[in-house]
Amino acid sequence: MPLSAGKAARQAGRDAQDRGSAFVRLCPPASLVVYACSLLLSGAVLLTSAHALPAFHETQWYAGLSFVFLYLTLVASPLYTTRRLAGREARRALGLSTCYFALLHSYFGFYRFVGGLDGLRYWSRYFAWSLFAGLLALVLLCALAIASLPWLVRRMGRYWKPTQRLLYVAAILTVIHGVTVTIHLPHLRAILIVTYGFLVVLVALELRRLDRYVTRPPRALPANLVTLVGLPTLSVLLFWAFFFLDHHAH
Repeated sequence: MPLSAGKAARQAGRDAQDRGSAFVRLCPPASLVVYACSLLLSGAVLLTSAHALPAFHETQWYAGLSFVFLYLTLVASPLYTTRRLAGREARRALGLSTCYFALLHSYFGFYRFVGGLDGLRYWSRYFAWSLFAGLLALVLLCALAIASLPWLVRRMGRYWKPTQRLLYVAAILTVIHGVTVTIHLPHLRAILIVTYGFLVVLVALELRRLDRYVTRPPRALPANLVTLVGLPTLSVLLFWAFFFLDHHAH
């Protein structure tokens, strides 16, 4: 007996869903892809290095990769829900990769570029404060990476998610470190323009999410108040930090 049009459409939908599920099962997990990319990128930086001192090449590339993975970790939350296990695992992989590149950047930057504690005395106090902001960001990233271990997640229970919000503090410290440390890169102006644009997008997404939170009862603040006030303010602050601070005279 032939199927009716409605039954045929439902059967076709189920078949398509089965094919999609089979394709997803054949694909590697997103977290595995992130870890593989991290290892390949870190290896590529070393392979393309002249292995000279000071280790400018490794320091700058690992700094950039750490920033990119931190950005992807942060932008994942407002762009899509991470309630599904695959989404949570992918976001955790991005966060762990951020910490991985930050550790590499710290090693090459402090010991192979600055010269360690002995070399630090030849740099300005302003530069030392910039390094201190980077150190605080690194400590937070390492602590959050440890806190993402499955058994520790279970032990922390309901306190785990609020603890993970310290990632925003680490991000702010990273930006402070990035805009105050000495930067000598070709095409620096273009890099700053692109980075500024991406950061403004991230700020807008996060403020929009905060808006939805503060407009719920019993707070019930006016709609879009946080975005309307915060976005112009933070955009101007970032613009000043990116384009008015002298990134070469520290």
